[in-house]
Amino acid sequence: MDNQRIAQMLDKTFAWTVSRTFSREEAEELTQEILFQAVKSIGELRDETKFEPWFWRLADITLKVFKRSKAKLRSYISFDVISNVTYRDNYDFIAREEHKQLRSRIAQMSATYRDIIVMYYYDNLSCKAIAQKLGLPEGTVTYRLSMARDKLKKECSQMTETALKPARLNITIKGDFRNENEYPPLFINDALSQNILWHAYREPKTVEQLSILTGVHAVYIEDRVENLVKHEAVIQPTKTTVQTDFLIFDETTYGDDIVEEIVSTVSEKLYKAAKSLTEITISSGIQTAGRSFDEIMCFLSILLLGSTVPDSMPEYLPGKFHHFPRRYDGYRWKYVGFKDGISGSKVSMGSGRSMNNFEQDKMAHYHFNFAPFTYRKILFDYELDVCQAVLQKVVLDDKQKEIAATLIASGFLAKTESGETICTVPVITKEQHDLFVQNAIDIFADVLPLYSELVKKFVDGYVKIFPKHLKDDALFNGFNIFAAMFKAIVADWIKKGMVSIPDSAVCDGLFVL
Repeated sequence: MDNQRIAQMLDKTFAWTVSRTFSREEAEELTQEILFQAVKSIGELRDETKFEPWFWRLADITLKVFKRSKAKLRSYISFDVISNVTYRDNYDFIAREEHKQLRSRIAQMSATYRDIIVMYYYDNLSCKAIAQKLGLPEGTVTYRLSMARDKLKKECSQMTETALKPARLNITIKGDFRNENEYPPLFINDALSQNILWHAYREPKTVEQLSILTGVHAVYIEDRVENLVKHEAVIQPTKTTVQTDFLIFDETTYGDDIVEEIVSTVSEKLYKAAKSLTEITISSGIQTAGRSFDEIMCFLSILLLGSTVPDSMPEYLPGKFHHFPRRYDGYRWKYVGFKDGISGSKVSMGSGRSMNNFEQDKMAHYHFNFAPFTYRKILFDYELDVCQAVLQKVVLDDKQKEIAATLIASGFLAKTESGETICTVPVITKEQHDLFVQNAIDIFADVLPLYSELVKKFVDGYVKIFPKHLKDDALFNGFNIFAAMFKAIVADWIKKGMVSIPDSAVCDGLFVL
């Protein structure tokens, strides 16, 4: 009975495919494919009363796959022979020696114009016949054909340099993500996707514009755009345009003079306060794990700035921006990109925080990545479990011993001459941290308001260098600058010989909460 109902759809299906293909042969081929897919999938239909809606949804899906395969074939076949077409209306807009460039340019056009050009010149169809095939008013087809001619006349004589200088981006993510096998940037990190993201960053672009800028056929641009939309890397401001939906850091710089003003104004004041706070904190008995005074001072200072949000900057309160959107994979994160060769500005900084699985005496790992300190990975929860077990001198089981071995190799743990396993990361207990916070409030009372005022001045200009639709992301990153500006201050301390940071030093610590 099911197969009989499908067979009864033959005439309707053929009529449907005729209006959506370039020739009778293609319509027959597509009709056969739709009926085949229906027979193969009919078992999935649970409600027989919904047969036709199910059938036409399947037909639409099959059409998309069919058109994509035919479009790619047509981009190599149809346009290779288009130079043999006689232009029936004597519209003299291109010379014979430019035919090769013309074929390439047609292939780069968006489907809105490309399909009409191909049907008119290659399939020798009239505007009326094209209108019937595409289900459009004849006047619309005539207008689009005229527009397509004008585009070809204008642009076939131009060569866009950007197609010869493809961009390279380093794309990563910020936020809560735990599935390493499905790391989002992996799906948008091919060269063509990167160039689409770059060219559509500051202003929305059409498929046609992106094809010109990248020098790649529009059918491939369309495929990549569909993938970028799926993985939430672009937005669609209009039906025909896309724009990159995350911050990309490039050669654009802002406020070096303001950075220098901040550094010259607060560097020595901040040093004096940080030195006093570190002396008190170390005297409380924290486990410094062999780190120098200057290393501990930098860690405590950035920890303080990273957790301090002054009342004078209410628009940057983390409560407004700290929740990343829930993405297509269920996690909360945001892409961030860096143009090739851009390693970060004076006020950029990486940071991370993780926690273990203990029900009591939970432990957190804080890490800050900025020059002159080197990068260190964040500990996973199960690794923190092992670190805490080592600190509590708990006997490790076989699995924990394996994890401990990897932590020794990566420098988080070490073996003493007596064979004892020790932690090589500074550790601060809850009591010591509470004392640290209490003292910080008093010691930094004079310098933080001044620092806040200067940073706000910087951020107000900083957010303007990014596209307007990314203002919230820029503000969130601007909030982070309150801590990241410390990178420029530490550079000043080093330049003046106020601190000495050993080579390969890292800036991290463990907190028992």
